[in-house]
Amino acid sequence: MTRSADAPRPPDDSRWRELLSHAGRAGRRIVGHDWAGTPLGPLADWPPSLRTALVVCLHSPTPAALWWGPELVLLANDGYLALLGPAGTRALGRPASAVWPEAVAALTGVLTATRVTCRHGDDGTGTVFSSGPVVDAAGHPQGVLTTVAAVPGGAPAPPGDADGDRRHALRQAEGLARLAGALSAAGSRDAVLDVVGTVTPGLVGADRVRVAAATAGAWELTVTDAAGTVELLVTDDEPLARAVREETTVPLPDGLCLPLRDGTGTVLGALEVRWGTPTADEAARRILLDAVAGLCSQALRRAELTASARAMAEFAARLSVTRSTGETIEVILDAAPMALGAALPGLAMRDEGRRVRLWHAELPSGLVATFDDLTIDDPRPIARALRTGERIILRNRAEFAARHPGLPDPAGEYGMVTTVVLPLLDASRRPIAALGFGWPRERALHDDDLALLDTVADLCEQTLERVRLAAAEHNLVTRLAGRLRTSATIGPPGLELATRYQPAMSGLHLGGDWYDLVDLDDGRLAVVVGDVVGHQVEAAADMAQLRTVVNTLIRSGVPLAEVFPRLTGLLGVGFLGTCLAMVVDPVAGQAQVARVGHPHPVLLPAGRPPEMVWTGHSLPLGLVRDPVPVTTVAFGPGDLLVAYTDGLVERRDQAYDAGVTALHEVLVPVRDQPVEVIADTLLTKLSGSDDDQALVIIRHAG
Repeated sequence: MTRSADAPRPPDDSRWRELLSHAGRAGRRIVGHDWAGTPLGPLADWPPSLRTALVVCLHSPTPAALWWGPELVLLANDGYLALLGPAGTRALGRPASAVWPEAVAALTGVLTATRVTCRHGDDGTGTVFSSGPVVDAAGHPQGVLTTVAAVPGGAPAPPGDADGDRRHALRQAEGLARLAGALSAAGSRDAVLDVVGTVTPGLVGADRVRVAAATAGAWELTVTDAAGTVELLVTDDEPLARAVREETTVPLPDGLCLPLRDGTGTVLGALEVRWGTPTADEAARRILLDAVAGLCSQALRRAELTASARAMAEFAARLSVTRSTGETIEVILDAAPMALGAALPGLAMRDEGRRVRLWHAELPSGLVATFDDLTIDDPRPIARALRTGERIILRNRAEFAARHPGLPDPAGEYGMVTTVVLPLLDASRRPIAALGFGWPRERALHDDDLALLDTVADLCEQTLERVRLAAAEHNLVTRLAGRLRTSATIGPPGLELATRYQPAMSGLHLGGDWYDLVDLDDGRLAVVVGDVVGHQVEAAADMAQLRTVVNTLIRSGVPLAEVFPRLTGLLGVGFLGTCLAMVVDPVAGQAQVARVGHPHPVLLPAGRPPEMVWTGHSLPLGLVRDPVPVTTVAFGPGDLLVAYTDGLVERRDQAYDAGVTALHEVLVPVRDQPVEVIADTLLTKLSGSDDDQALVIIRHAG
């Protein structure tokens, strides 16, 4: 089953073509040329970065050239083509290797190293050639812009003087280059707004510049000027809000307010420029503003993509560490809307029979109530997506009404305008869930947005499938482990016992942790807890063999000090691990403890704080050849002994001693509870381990 693809609305490039057509003979030739058979492709498909750079190039009052793509295809203004002489009439659209072969190495260096270069001409006239990279919305260099200017000496020329015009043009070109460079280095939307507010006033000679950034589908605008940053609503009666809301240029008595658009025509914000006095050349000022707006739009789009990529990376990282379906749903409802800038998320999954259960995070109670009776054959979008696997996009509530006549629209009633439902499919491409969310202002969803939606759906699907398989494997491992580790837990009179084994949650970890209980004569009980290095079947096989041999040695009456060296003598050193063996005698009121590399057991004497039972040092299991130290401790009525493997207290993000301290802190409040409750509490409160966990709790009942 494939996802439906809503085709984005084509961008309106009439304004751009008009700017090219009014850019001299070169601009008219570019508009009229058939580019389909060239490396640049059809004119309508040229990317926003190329369009913006070309407008700057063609309208530059100084000679300027744009070298685009790996072939460095030439697009130049009339001034630059004139410098080429008779060859200039044939230069447009040709690669640099054919137009200016001796400059190919330098231009390629600018393109690959993304740095600005300046050099003086060889004719002694003071001509300066400046070349800098042109980057796309993702920050990747795509072309090189070269400007040519003569730097005259002497005092400033009077207005209207040719030298003065050239100096003015040079300052503008330098200002645009400075703005472009600063915007390329801006890594976030706030940084872009700060650059625009700082650099643009001097570039366009304005008294005041304000720039607003819009978040797709949201009502709030972030507005920055020299005074700082404030929030503005799209519905406000201000020029910036009008330019965004109406998607058009707003004339002002003393300036202009232009919408900032990306390559698809979507308005990303607006630029407001005000002058204290009128200027003589309105057309030149508008051309300069269009160039500035184009650079700002590219930078905002690039910042938007960067923020989206960062949010998606965080979303993927959070999903990667989930261990259950419940955890995964919680992350999806919290992080997916953040990555998409969306609101009011809900996740629908099949429940018993034909019923559908809605998972949500802080949805209004009235909205949740409308889904109480949801069934799989319900006509509403979220049930339909769950039933059919269809991706449903409703750009506004009129579309909802047209597709679902007479059907209540709870999302619209709670302020949503554009809504989306993503089906989440299993490995067989069957729908297993449907994720719905929306935006309070109409949001156009273009190719990049649809790809982002698909990425979100893919991440959710993969994670839900992973935790489903992990849960199935965990259940299988637990059953297998139970068969390998089954041991009587009744014990002799006077003792209460609780045992637990929990395998690692990542993968098919049939681990090497085990416990064993051995009834001995005179009402004594032997307790063994061990951990063989490794997971998978090999570790389980070693564990089963060790468990059997240790059990046999203890039943045969071998003293605790001799059990582990005897084990090495019988099985050799083909394994590595740790082990704890205790003999508990409730009648004598004591416990003997022998330990080889294993965590110390915890003793909770009645009415006293917990303490570790210390024993002498010994080599790990499998390396022991000499008798091991045995520690004897008092174990009277009401006392509690806890033996465990290191998976209960070890975590990657904390010190080992912190885990032991946490174990003591969890034990104290529940010490008087039944031992089964204590065991469950320990596993619940100390969850999050990447390793197996084995646990034995013994209470002297008196």
